[in-house]
Amino acid sequence: MIKNELIKFFTPLKVSIYGGFILTFILISDVIFADKPVKVQDLDGFLNDNMKMLIFVLPLILAAIISEIFTYDYESGCMKFFIIYKRRESVFFSKIFAGTIITALLIIITFIILILVYTIQNPNQINELENQVSLVLKMIVIFLITLLPILLIYILISIIYKNSTMISILTFLLVIMSDFFPKFVGDITPRRFFMIFLLKDKQVDKFSIVLFLLYLIAFTVIDIKLFSKKEMIH
Repeated sequence: MIKNELIKFFTPLKVSIYGGFILTFILISDVIFADKPVKVQDLDGFLNDNMKMLIFVLPLILAAIISEIFTYDYESGCMKFFIIYKRRESVFFSKIFAGTIITALLIIITFIILILVYTIQNPNQINELENQVSLVLKMIVIFLITLLPILLIYILISIIYKNSTMISILTFLLVIMSDFFPKFVGDITPRRFFMIFLLKDKQVDKFSIVLFLLYLIAFTVIDIKLFSKKEMIH
């Protein structure tokens, strides 16, 4: 089943659309609207400067991907076929694992594009790139971990609603704009994890870690229960 989800994602058309979407935003941020002349900076600074853009762009793409993994299979009748031969819990976790793999690959592709853009803009820094491998891998892993609560929320929406892509996007935009909420509400949305875990010079505190784990546990349990009780119409 994991293989099936990866095959569905890695079609030339989808890779071109998602890759082109990411490339467009990176070029807008780092080329079109970049400072003139482009300032020389190390890779760490360059990647951190792009984080504010990436935490907005990648979740938008993931809304469509998670919707296809769950909602599309419900609507097409594939999900009913899957649960005939496998336990619902097995199907659920296979799909979560596939979604996580796809998310990781999407992040890796994004960082490859960023490094290529950085190399073109800073050719004198090429020799230093090999010393930054551990930094890049660390940022990829942290980015993936930070996105997990958003993925679980998307899964919940995809199980419940037919028009899950649009609802997921609107939900994410609401989370990102949590500055408009009362502070005590805004501070406990998944936006906190983007701000604390990803952005530079932010101190990771115990409350953020505990809140992050609560999000993972709570939404995993809710998603499993909803998935197990979901009525198969098709």
